[in-house]
Amino acid sequence: MEGTEKPKGSEPHHQKRHSRSGSISRSLSRASWRMEEVFATATHSRRSSQADEDEEALTWAAIEKLPTYDRLRTSIIKSLGETEHQGVHKQVDVLQLDMDDRQNFIQRVFKVAEEDNETFLKKFRSRLDKVGIKLPTVEVRYEHLTIEADCHVGTRALPTLPNVARNIAESALGLIGIKLTKQTKLTILKDVSGIIKPSRMALLLGPPSSGKTSILLALAGKLDSSLKVKGEITYNGHRLNEFVPRKTSAYISQNDLHVGNMTVKETLDFSARCQGVGTRYELLTELARREKAAGIYPEPEVDLFMKATAMGGLESSLITDYTLKILGLDICKDTIVGDEMQRGISGGQKKRVTTGEMIVGPTKTLFMDEISTGLDSSTTFQIVKCLQQIVHITEATILMSLLQPAPETFDLFDDIILLSEGQIVYQGPREQILEFFETCGFRCPERKGTADFLQEVTSRKDQEQYWADRRTPYRYVSVTEFANRFKRFHVGTRIADELSIPFDKAQSHKAALVFKTYSMPKMQLLKACFDKEWLLMQRNSFIYIFKTVQIIIGAIITATVFLRTEMDARNENDGALYVGALIYCLIINMFNGFAELSLTIARLPVFYKHRELLFHPAWTFTVPSVLLGIPISIIESTVFIGITYYTIGFAPEASRFFKQLLLIFLMQQMASALFRLIAGVSRTMIISNTGGTLSLLILFLLGGFIIPRGEIPNWWTWAYWISPLTYGFNAISVNEMYAPRWMNKLALDNVTSVGEAVLNNFDVYHNKNWFWIGSGALLGFIVLFNSLYTVSLMYLSPPGKPQAIISEDAANEMELDQEESKEEPRLRRPPSKNVSLPRSLSSTDGNNTREMEVRRMSSRSSSSGLDRNADSSLEVSGGVAPKRGMVLPFTPLAMSFDSVNYFVDMPAVIFLFLAAAIVMRTVRNTVDTGRTVVCTIHQPSIDIFEAFDELLLMKRGGQVVYLGPLGRNSHKIVEYFEAVPGVPKIKEKYNPATWMLEASSTSIEVRLGMDFAQYYKSSALYQRNKALVNELSTPPAGANDLYFPTQFSQPSWKQFQSCLWKQWWTYWRSPDYNLVRFFFTLAAALLVGSIFWDVGSKMCVLISKLHYFKLQLVLILLTIKVFVQEFPYTNFLLIIYFSLSRESSSDLTMVIGAMYAAVFFVGFDNCTTVQPVVAIERTVFYRERAAGMYSALPYALAQVIIEIPYVFIQTTYYTLIVYAMVSFQWEAGKFFWFFFINFFSFLYFTYYGMMTVSITPNHQVAAIFAAAFYSVFNLFSGFFIPRPKIPGWWIWYYWICPVAWTVYGLIVTQYGDIEETIKAPGYTPDPTVKWYLKDRYGFESDFKGPVAGVLVGFGVFFAFMFAFCIRKLNFQVR
Repeated sequence: MEGTEKPKGSEPHHQKRHSRSGSISRSLSRASWRMEEVFATATHSRRSSQADEDEEALTWAAIEKLPTYDRLRTSIIKSLGETEHQGVHKQVDVLQLDMDDRQNFIQRVFKVAEEDNETFLKKFRSRLDKVGIKLPTVEVRYEHLTIEADCHVGTRALPTLPNVARNIAESALGLIGIKLTKQTKLTILKDVSGIIKPSRMALLLGPPSSGKTSILLALAGKLDSSLKVKGEITYNGHRLNEFVPRKTSAYISQNDLHVGNMTVKETLDFSARCQGVGTRYELLTELARREKAAGIYPEPEVDLFMKATAMGGLESSLITDYTLKILGLDICKDTIVGDEMQRGISGGQKKRVTTGEMIVGPTKTLFMDEISTGLDSSTTFQIVKCLQQIVHITEATILMSLLQPAPETFDLFDDIILLSEGQIVYQGPREQILEFFETCGFRCPERKGTADFLQEVTSRKDQEQYWADRRTPYRYVSVTEFANRFKRFHVGTRIADELSIPFDKAQSHKAALVFKTYSMPKMQLLKACFDKEWLLMQRNSFIYIFKTVQIIIGAIITATVFLRTEMDARNENDGALYVGALIYCLIINMFNGFAELSLTIARLPVFYKHRELLFHPAWTFTVPSVLLGIPISIIESTVFIGITYYTIGFAPEASRFFKQLLLIFLMQQMASALFRLIAGVSRTMIISNTGGTLSLLILFLLGGFIIPRGEIPNWWTWAYWISPLTYGFNAISVNEMYAPRWMNKLALDNVTSVGEAVLNNFDVYHNKNWFWIGSGALLGFIVLFNSLYTVSLMYLSPPGKPQAIISEDAANEMELDQEESKEEPRLRRPPSKNVSLPRSLSSTDGNNTREMEVRRMSSRSSSSGLDRNADSSLEVSGGVAPKRGMVLPFTPLAMSFDSVNYFVDMPAVIFLFLAAAIVMRTVRNTVDTGRTVVCTIHQPSIDIFEAFDELLLMKRGGQVVYLGPLGRNSHKIVEYFEAVPGVPKIKEKYNPATWMLEASSTSIEVRLGMDFAQYYKSSALYQRNKALVNELSTPPAGANDLYFPTQFSQPSWKQFQSCLWKQWWTYWRSPDYNLVRFFFTLAAALLVGSIFWDVGSKMCVLISKLHYFKLQLVLILLTIKVFVQEFPYTNFLLIIYFSLSRESSSDLTMVIGAMYAAVFFVGFDNCTTVQPVVAIERTVFYRERAAGMYSALPYALAQVIIEIPYVFIQTTYYTLIVYAMVSFQWEAGKFFWFFFINFFSFLYFTYYGMMTVSITPNHQVAAIFAAAFYSVFNLFSGFFIPRPKIPGWWIWYYWICPVAWTVYGLIVTQYGDIEETIKAPGYTPDPTVKWYLKDRYGFESDFKGPVAGVLVGFGVFFAFMFAFCIRKLNFQVR
């Protein structure tokens, strides 16, 4: 194949020919392998027979004459004719197949997925066998594998605020080698060994917490690094560090993580593009060469499929359509996946999408973790059947764990691995597993699924019922004893013998293992990610439109507040107003980037999954988001500058217009990059909101416009130089103030220009080049932040790593089992200082031990059967009197309802058989009290299915297929369907629930040419049901309509108590919210205190000292005037007098800035951090309100009230720290006013965040909506532009701006009563501080009462709006 060009996207190797003789040495470079050799084996097949049709033969002859490159991408497709066997064979380029061609091919070849898939795969294998090509296979071995984890037990495991704080402290001390406490050790897997063989379907079974997920992750090479792992895992004799296990195999998680806005097909297409085609192209190349040499013409369907699936780099491939078909996803391929707030596909379909994501790639070694959750047994059987065909025919390797496989699904597997308590009880052929347990004395009963039996026979609570030999007394057989007996069983000895012989690496197929990290060229992965990002931007267009509208509104507000008709350019004061407008322009564009936090956080979980699967490198994810954000930023900055620049009246030169446009654009890009970085480092919404707010606080305080550069304490000077706002503020100020209209006018000193004087007042450098310095610095920050964002995505782990958690009861039971069996303990607790007696003699533990024994005895006495009154004895023994009602196991609340109908949606969908049986037993008892219960359920076992009295079976489209009784042993439903001509009879021990779905499936309808819904409508059963409905529709004489005096079962006060109790525990166990905001408040308090250290006392002392010094100066000047007519230093003394006065006014301004910034940013953090919490709680509220548990008002009131104690604690230590460090006057009245104003300010900010969530569809939009008002709150707070300077048409907004009232209250309560004079520029004679605040800022000292009332009113108003909107608005589109 040398010298031929390869198709785009494929990765053929161009290497020199090597000899095929001899074995491949370990030192041989994989890069030197020829792919022709990879698939080379024995002799060629005989020449196949000629094609039946001349037309097809002529087409093949034409294809054979094509060059190799064209021949490998050209095949034959059969166009549709009037009948199935009619049609025209035409030549087609597989790269040019459109959607219709692919759909027609799939529909023609795979009409019935499980049947036609097997036929097709056999044709595929036959084609390879004809020319002697051997497929690569992978054998996975694990020997003496042991996994240990640190865990928490009981209440120590709960994520309460003290526990998490303690964990953080212990982790921090652990980094420096200090360990205060020893953690409990849990052995997850204990010395397990075995083999996963190719061409054999392996099923992994085990009860919960047996280690199933851990062994799957270990075999896939994806175990968490915090776990202690011993033992060895090999693929074809190669250790995991000798190749890339995460590309050689694939772990299919039980968690469904997908982008909600992408359709099913788009999700699989992206996965296929990232995983590539593996060695399919090389296989096709060798296959075509051998077939041409042998003169063999392949079957058109097989050839088209192989060629179409061997071409990489396609946006949509035939392999995606094939995967959709065999997984049954073709019916929803164009439906978005959806999430908790928007309707998408069902949970079972999501599970299939998770599976399809991996099997759409070239990987044939799969570790599948509970892929059947949410699927009915028929669909599970179909999927497993297709996977079995792939395994048997293509020699793939699959290990799959299932929760409760039906008997027919269980029979599809060749090997079974039974895991319990971290030990392998059995591994080997399915046919011999019951034999093993019979040798141990246990037998599976009739009409009992083998899988259910296997998961219960190792349980202490359920083992006794399977004891076979009733002549001998039952004795509990522990898991360790089972494991030891298996090692002596003939299957176990055979596996040990196989493991004793190492795998010969020379026998390993060269294409079996993957040695490259990524399957596709980096540029193709970048293109795939670019296309995905563009698609998501289109799907999220509302957010980007909303942002643009927000910036337009902000620009209009800015332009009308700083309207040029109200702006002059005469002196320094006018220049200061223009600088204030420039500062606000920077602020509003800085806040505009805050939306990147929520958008990025929402995308991270799926990215982390793709990163673990090695779909693409991190930079291919970050580059598209950065580049595609540039056009949007250009539009937003252009619109903003276009509206504000000439409307405000900035320097009229065109060059300065474009320079300011450049600065605003760079500021937006810098802000977006900064918030992306914060999101990438924080990785959760709450922490990133806090990190973003803390960053903004530092940038604002140390940006040079709140505190002049010369006033920043020495220990914070470094922060001034690393703040991007420093460079933006200096650059935009220099650009404006060096305009001719400012530089050609003299300042009040008649020496410097107005522009330079304004720059002096704001402590900005006098250098025109600062525009380019600032622009270059902003560009550097953009590159730096985006680079650090990429690095964070490369190396930081996803948040919320699972911590092993064990309940106290479970831990006690494990320890008791260990004591009885004298085995090596699986759970090892650190020695307790309080234990002085052996555990068995401890008086403090006796009750708990007896309780465990009582629990075991009661569990044994009631078997897992679903007898009608099986649990009546448990109710009495548990202290609950039998009643005509259903008691739900909620502590400490119990709800009991009489005469209520229950509609239960899949109550056992995620349970094992035992847990599902317990739930269904409760439901059965509820029915026996005389109430009506309707359940939907997936994958019911025989026992669970036959616990029901009647069945309503429906087909897609909402049509009824059967409505009637089940009968004993389901004989009614069986007789009904077996009466249909052509329906296969049910097999012995077959699950009737599965058989029923298969017998009424679409494929059976197509084969029989009938509609089961119509068959039901024509049946006598339908007529009886219809007559019964008509009879019951007419109430009997004297009957009363159902009447309930209230909509809810409990009064509003009880609902409120229940909701408040729930919220209390939710908040107490939400450390990522409360602990994070407490930390931020502490950091903000220390930050403000250290920056404004002792400013309050300096202000007070300075006022009194200046008053004394100025009095002395006045006396000196008067003396000079009276006694000395001419004194050369009089002017010098006047300069000293005025300079001292100016210092005092600037300190007052700085104190106002400190109060404003501190309160605003802590409140801002409260607002942003509460949004995701309320958004999550709202989804729960929607579900519980729909269930009729409570109304909206008690829920909202509980949500509002639960915030008060946390905000109170937050305000207490914040007030103490700030008040002490800033050194305000230590007067009780002033301190408590400071506390009161801060408390209600933090509270109304929190309620404002809750309100924004209640009026928006999700917390991403809520964050954007809230950010729009943050900038407006800034503008009208009274700090950047005092109230007397606000234009009359905007003064109304000042009075409804909550931050303005906060600043008003803080200043008036601290300085509104000071009667000492202060000298401020433009004021003659010297005003008092009280009068200066009134004249400059409009603050009335006797306005404290109204301020307090308004602050309380804002809190009440936002809380009321939250309750009102949560009641009236419903954004859950489901």
